[in-house]
Amino acid sequence: MTNPVPLDEFEIVEAPQVDSFTVDDDEKANWAMRKLATLRRKQAENKTIAEAEIQRVTEWLETVNRSLESDASYFEAVLTPYALTERFNGRKSVVLPHGTIKTTAGRPKIEIEDEEKFLAWAKESETSVIRIKTEIDKKALNALIRDDNQVISTQGEIVPAVRVIPAETAVSFVTE
Repeated sequence: MTNPVPLDEFEIVEAPQVDSFTVDDDEKANWAMRKLATLRRKQAENKTIAEAEIQRVTEWLETVNRSLESDASYFEAVLTPYALTERFNGRKSVVLPHGTIKTTAGRPKIEIEDEEKFLAWAKESETSVIRIKTEIDKKALNALIRDDNQVISTQGEIVPAVRVIPAETAVSFVTE
């Protein structure tokens, strides 16, 4: 076995600088867009090939697993009564050489049949089962932004604890 080399013995080598291409006229921009369009087309072709293969494999998987799933469902159905009987006898899990059958007690669920009727009762009799949620309406707040990027309320006062982040111009590319 070789001895590890201490990190301080390695020489740090900087990568050589590459002159970057600069677009400064329409001809160069057109050339760059043509290259970009070619790359995007190739990506689309690759995606199409991959999707066709994925579809083919997915269909194969569904076909080969269809009969296996019905057999698996049969065995789960014959094991379920046994597991429930064992749980009744105090065994929550049955550990076997080829796997474990686990049973888990469920929890009762609540279904509100008439929300308005329930809320009216709860407001009068049991307020602990309801909550009131307060949240910021950002759409309404955005309407208060002025051209000078200040947020001024409808009463004319500066809105506290709010900072406006100026919008940025987005650049998008549409290739042929």
